[in-house]
Amino acid sequence: MQEHTWIKEWFKKCEELEIKPWEWDFKQSYIEESIEAISPIWLMLEYKIGELKEIGMCNSTGKTGKKADCDKEPSSIYDVLWSTDKVIRGETMNSFITTFNHSILKSYNSVEEFEKIGILTDKSLTKQYAKLITNDFNKFNLIDDRIDEFKKFATATHCIGNFTVLPHWMNSGRYKFSQDYWDVTMYSLFQFFKPLGCWKKFVELYFLQPYVNNDENWTVSEFWKGHFEGIGNYNQLKPQNEQELNEYLHKVNLRIEERGKWIIKKVCEELKLQHFNFYDELKDMQFQFSNEMK
Repeated sequence: MQEHTWIKEWFKKCEELEIKPWEWDFKQSYIEESIEAISPIWLMLEYKIGELKEIGMCNSTGKTGKKADCDKEPSSIYDVLWSTDKVIRGETMNSFITTFNHSILKSYNSVEEFEKIGILTDKSLTKQYAKLITNDFNKFNLIDDRIDEFKKFATATHCIGNFTVLPHWMNSGRYKFSQDYWDVTMYSLFQFFKPLGCWKKFVELYFLQPYVNNDENWTVSEFWKGHFEGIGNYNQLKPQNEQELNEYLHKVNLRIEERGKWIIKKVCEELKLQHFNFYDELKDMQFQFSNEMK
């Protein structure tokens, strides 16, 4: 009952702030003021270095700063749809940081800009985010040329549509294998579950239709052509050119939003909360598979 109360209060806050639940950025849990006017990329970098230290709206864990973990905040949602405990826990599906860092490093002007702001190339870029925050990360051409897409992804990364539940051990090993690109994780799960005859049930249970094609086997859709060929090669899993980067940002943002809508729709129906205004946008929607999305 307590968990359901959190969901109801969260929905009320969404309506009050005129934010659709599937567009709610859970980094809001760690900052008191509304994040609507804050740069999503700045907010992401501050979050990654543990500088969001306030108890914000709908914070369910009581944690902040370096202990903040966005995908643990909506545990009440997971409990309605699936289950969580010490073994199964909430996790983020697609990583913003992996592609953001790669794009900065591969920008044609990265060496020049690094020298200006004192970033050392022999150290982790993530550990030097304070220098990016105090300077202008827009100066890197691969970021600047698609700044709107990166801003949207910075928000979408911590929206409900980019969260799932996984066994604790699986997430720990997933990054090295997949670089946290969810299509690669899905491809490995397809190879494992398909022979067992439970693949489609798994996809349906976790609302993963936006990541598979509506064909006979519900095959996994790549973020860009040839992505799966990079499996086993750390660097080849990241976008290799601007076309792949553009395609990834478009597809990942679209899929997070679509899946998020379905999660919220299901929660509303399970808890009989269809009276919220945002449900009107969800009630007649039809599932879209990856090959049906533009």
